[in-house]
This record gives sequence, C-alpha cells and structure tokens, in this order.
Amino acid sequence: MVKKNSTSPEVIDCACVIHSNGYDWIYVEKLYNMLRRNLTSDVRFHVYTEASRAIPSHMIKHSLDEWAGVAGPKKSWWYKMQLFNSAHYAGPLLYFDLDVVITDNIDWITKQPLEYFWAPRDFKRLWSPNHTGINSSVMWWNTEKFHDVWLNFRQQDFPLLQRRYPGDQDFLSDIITQDRRRFLDERLIRSWKWECFDGGYDFKRRTNKAPGAGTHLSGAGVLVFHGEPNPNEVQDPVILRHWQ
Repeated sequence: MVKKNSTSPEVIDCACVIHSNGYDWIYVEKLYNMLRRNLTSDVRFHVYTEASRAIPSHMIKHSLDEWAGVAGPKKSWWYKMQLFNSAHYAGPLLYFDLDVVITDNIDWITKQPLEYFWAPRDFKRLWSPNHTGINSSVMWWNTEKFHDVWLNFRQQDFPLLQRRYPGDQDFLSDIITQDRRRFLDERLIRSWKWECFDGGYDFKRRTNKAPGAGTHLSGAGVLVFHGEPNPNEVQDPVILRHWQ
C-alpha cells in the first residue's frame, strides 16, 4: 500500500486506469505530461493496470484484480472501482480518464475540501438541467475516507450490477449520497464535443451551433472527450497544442 501525508501540498497523487486495448499507452504518457504542466505541485503518478503490463520506473504501478468478461472500451470502465480500494493507495487522489485534455492550471481542484467526494456533474445536465448524477472522468477524494464505497461494491452481485447500471459513474452516483459529494465547477470542466467544439451542440436541432468555428475553451481547463472522436483523432489546433 502507498500512503502519503494528506497535509503535504508539495506532491499531488494522480491516477489513471488503463486496461485491455481501449487506449494506447501514449494516452498515459500525455496525461502525465499534461498533469505536470498544469499542476504547481509535483506529480506522483499512479497507474492502475493489468499485472502483466510493464510501466516506466517513474510511475507507481497498481495491479488490478481481473474480472472475467470485463474488458474492452466500455466494460473496462468498471475497473475504476478499484481506485476506491485504499489497500492500493491511502490518501487524497486526483483521477483523470485517459481521454481528457487539460488546457490550464488545475490547482483549484486540489483545493476542494476532502471531507467530500468531488466530480463534475454528468453532461446529461445539458438536456436535463435537474440531473444530479456524476461524471467520473475527473475525481478528487480521499480513498481512506471513501473506502466504504469499495466495500459496498465488493458485496454486490457484479453481473447483476452490470445489468442494472450502464457504468461505474451510475453506480457511484447512487452509492455516494448527495450529502457526501460535491460537483466540480462545470464552467472549468466541459464536454469538448457538446460545449466547446464548433459553438457547442444544439440538442433540439441536432447540429453544431457554429460549424467550422473549431474549439473555443471559454475558460475551460479540462476538456472531456466522451465517446467518439478521441483526442488522437482530432486535428483541431487547440487540441493539438494541449494534448502532448
């Protein structure tokens, strides 16, 4: 188990999950680079992955427990639940999905009080303003304080859980009660394709509001690429400048 002093601001423990072949290793390297550029503190980088995968010595490897039939671009989401197992790492943890692009300083996330679990409100809010579920692309929490989430998950019938919930963030939205969680600033963490690209998406007309306009950050420090395309498939100059 890795444990850090939760009162020390000199190092921020950051994590990603890479399992099976949904993303190439280059995504891990670019996330690490973006974190180092956009956090003032030093970065201690945790990679949760298969036991068989070799990782560079400057990163901390956590071998995931394997679950039969859980692999591929969508099912691998469930491996994020193992981040809540404080036997791997105990303390404050800043997690990012691999398909995010960090465009500005994100120190503000690490200043959020760790009595709560922090994540963005899911992008369903764009057409359902009262939606209160989380998006698990970005998470900030103390794994010791929220170890009960892991214990609860392990008590579940996993095949049944997979049929009940589309993914990990839907389960987390249910199991972490609203009094224990808070939303990260949705002005600073935005959907690339629905809020920042080509004027954003008009859901009523099912078209972009300003075709050809490209990416406008409008203050966003984190762009979430959910679904297609992925950052490596985009030639927009803003993405090319930051995803490296």
